[in-house]
Amino acid sequence: MARPCDELQQTIDTLRGPGGCPWDRKQDLVSASRYLMDEAGELLDAALEGDPAHAREELGDLLFMVSFCCRILAEEQPLTMDDVAREGNQKLIRRHPHVFGGTSATTTEESQERWNEIKADEKRAKGLDPDAASALKDMPASTAPLHQAHDYQKDAARVGFDWPDLDGVWAKIREEEGELHEAVTENDPAAVEHEMGDLLFALVNLSRRLGVQPDLALRKANTRFRARFHLVEEEFRGTGTPLAEAELDAMEAAWQRAKKRLAG
Repeated sequence: MARPCDELQQTIDTLRGPGGCPWDRKQDLVSASRYLMDEAGELLDAALEGDPAHAREELGDLLFMVSFCCRILAEEQPLTMDDVAREGNQKLIRRHPHVFGGTSATTTEESQERWNEIKADEKRAKGLDPDAASALKDMPASTAPLHQAHDYQKDAARVGFDWPDLDGVWAKIREEEGELHEAVTENDPAAVEHEMGDLLFALVNLSRRLGVQPDLALRKANTRFRARFHLVEEEFRGTGTPLAEAELDAMEAAWQRAKKRLAG
């Protein structure tokens, strides 16, 4: 009896093969990778919702896209899902000597240090000089900007490029806020964009120092806004008054009621 993962691969082979689905046959590794990113985002949404059934469904979609990408790559070189799993497993074991080898690590910082040391050794084995590399790890252009900013700042802090305490971070935010206000006052669109970016970057740094993942915090804020706004729309539909024609004070009152309903 075939394993479910083998059955999934057989289905993908049929979709990609002669007489298969035109859409599936049309995809290349670039387009499939983009869809994989979309599925990963949907899994994160399900996780944030705290919905195990939805997360399970999205895991299935994500597994399909991983298998689909593997099938596309296999059309260019000998490759199976077992090969991918084997290489991934070997890398995990190699980068966790404190679990599978003779070293030890009792804190997350120590385990991360071991991980980075082994990555550096792997670069040397490939003829690369890890010491010549930037402290900022390479990140794809598709990385969410908030996450990118957070990781750049974390990497810089690892080599000492960081404020000694939160006072410096707060001061930087106030500085960037003032510069943004000045750019707005001068009606300089290019400067407004520049300073807005600097202010957002400074806020991400505060988020990092407070131990908050900025992209997750914003996702949750977006979810709260969407839920509250839907209640506001629902309330005005019930009164027969188009939301676009309502007074701002009435909308604000409805917003506060929505907040209370969802909080309760």
